Amino acid sequence: MKASLTEVSSIEVPADVAATAHAALAAAGRRGVEGMALWAGVQDGRSFRVQETIVPEQNGIRSAHGLLVSVGEAELRRINLHLYRSGLRLLAQIHSHPTNAYHSEVDDEYAIATALGSFSIVVPDFARAPFVLSRCATYRLSVTPTGRSPARPKWTPVATERVVGMFRIVGR
Repeated sequence: MKASLTEVSSIEVPADVAATAHAALAAAGRRGVEGMALWAGVQDGRSFRVQETIVPEQNGIRSAHGLLVSVGEAELRRINLHLYRSGLRLLAQIHSHPTNAYHSEVDDEYAIATALGSFSIVVPDFARAPFVLSRCATYRLSVTPTGRSPARPKWTPVATERVVGMFRIVGR
């Protein structure tokens, strides 16, 4: 049985993998739309090593209601098959916002990373500035006891100090 992502407390991200995600978000931002990337890798107990960035085929949508990025069903199937065949596990989704970094209701409801313990990282300002995790808003999918039954998974904010202590960008 696979270890749960909820156990992960140490994450290593190679600098080139982080740069690939950031470049995809910045390219979408230059077109005036949000972008999306995914981090996948291998878990070893409480440690996780991100091995690749997956940039899904996506549609940046601009409407009177705002911006969003969507990934179609066929692309989601392709990503799942890739993860299965490669033995990698999805740890995080990274996407950009035009201004402030926060998790919107759409981000909550239409996440690609859906395993408990997954991360959702929101990069501000269309990823115009260099990638620095402390400038991003980071959320983790967890179940918080509420007294109601059954408890429902929820994206909860992760304090910046905890993010900086947990994620290490290596190989710069």
